[in-house]
Amino acid sequence: MKKIVTWIILSMLAAVVAVWNIACGISESYRYRRDRDCAIMTTGQAEYSKMKNEDYIKGTYYIEPKISVTGAGVHLEVRADIVTVDLTVEDMFDTGGRLSVDDSYGCIVSSELAYELFGSTQVTGCRISFGEQEYVVRAVIDSGDVFVIIQGKAENRHDEDMKAVDNKIIDGIIIDVSEENYRGEYALEVAGHHGYDGSGYYYVTDYLDMFPHIMLPARWSDFDFWKDVSDELGEISERRIYADKDVIERFYYRQRRKINAYRVRSMVSVVILVPCFIAVIKKLKKI
Repeated sequence: MKKIVTWIILSMLAAVVAVWNIACGISESYRYRRDRDCAIMTTGQAEYSKMKNEDYIKGTYYIEPKISVTGAGVHLEVRADIVTVDLTVEDMFDTGGRLSVDDSYGCIVSSELAYELFGSTQVTGCRISFGEQEYVVRAVIDSGDVFVIIQGKAENRHDEDMKAVDNKIIDGIIIDVSEENYRGEYALEVAGHHGYDGSGYYYVTDYLDMFPHIMLPARWSDFDFWKDVSDELGEISERRIYADKDVIERFYYRQRRKINAYRVRSMVSVVILVPCFIAVIKKLKKI
């Protein structure tokens, strides 16, 4: 009788752990549901001027590394990457807040920066300063990297050489791929229009979803298509592992690791649950 009780307890514990990890994994993945319609082309420092036929481009970003950031009322200084964008930030990064495109005095900070600077992640409404300008924190992003997101007004560019009028210098482009006909369609168009490297892009789903954003064949016997799919998956995996990642791509990479940890723990729990459940059934039959 004691053995049956032991097996039942083990089964219940394994089931609880499995359900909890599955629920956490789904919840974590669901938080970034709005990011899934985005692909990001990393250009390196390049010149950019938007064209009329590029309505699928949500915006661009430019990164200034290791800028000194201070907090109001705090005698500390933190080196952070400054990400300057030209789009309203509310549908990405699970910010829980909004940084509108015309908000010249607001910013979004990473949780790591908030903790290093203020000793807390509850810093919405606090003020930080860099580049002789003060910003109000609108939201906090859960990230282990140290960075700040601000809007791309000319006066927010701290490198005088990067203040362009007709053209601007960028590090990457955020693309809305919700209406794409096939993977890479818009990214390849952008590369062709502006002369960028056509291979320098990734989909947010490459990091957040178990299966990347690829199309399935019309016929399962289409072996050429499956070869193309295999090649695409190989390229996606290679980028995830080996590519040099900027602070935005590292953000999604970290989320992938977190989601995968829940997946692995849930699978291990299920593997433990199955023999425990079988043992309980066998013991009950003997009674």
